[in-house]
Amino acid sequence: MARTARGRATREAFREGARRVFIRDGYLNARLTDIAAEAGRSPALLYQHYEGKEALLAELAEDFSEQLQARIAEPYRSGLSPVAALREAIRLFWLHYRQHLAEIIGITQAAMIDPAFAARWRDIHRSATELIANGVRAAQADRYCPGLDPDIAASALAAMVEQFCLTWQYHNDDPHTALTDDVAVETLWQLWGHAVYWTDPLPQRPTDTDPTGTATS
Repeated sequence: MARTARGRATREAFREGARRVFIRDGYLNARLTDIAAEAGRSPALLYQHYEGKEALLAELAEDFSEQLQARIAEPYRSGLSPVAALREAIRLFWLHYRQHLAEIIGITQAAMIDPAFAARWRDIHRSATELIANGVRAAQADRYCPGLDPDIAASALAAMVEQFCLTWQYHNDDPHTALTDDVAVETLWQLWGHAVYWTDPLPQRPTDTDPTGTATS
């Protein structure tokens, strides 16, 4: 369908309708009729733009990732030191997840049941983890985190931050604890910073110990 102004407005209405339904019902329970109703459009018109909710979510996921990468790249282009840029990028990451929680709900639920979507999300997501890996390599160029595998470290750091955002912004496992943006960002920064900006490796774990805790050969 031609991307006329009217067509773009219609697609955006469906996207916003999907976001509201994903937040309210979750992706797995979302129905196209509900999305169309939230958009104020007919289901038949929705099918003219999207083959189904899977295609709609894939478009939302791709846009989410592109916007996130552009947003967290900003601090590194602003002249901040690498450490200050990292902390600001973490803050922007936290805020972006909260602003796009509907997409996160959809991505998380769809990836659990749809191998094709999970594979597509990994491809979409790969460029984000590559940015993190490049940050680890830059730290290693300054003699930090010697011996750390940048790609594996990037995967671990991304998983930590994403799960933290999902836990506190969606699941909220501890509703009695008020988590401010400042506390959330400082917590993530401290964990990430200590994971990368170190120079002395941890002691090697003994392969065996006797009952007193003394290492044996």
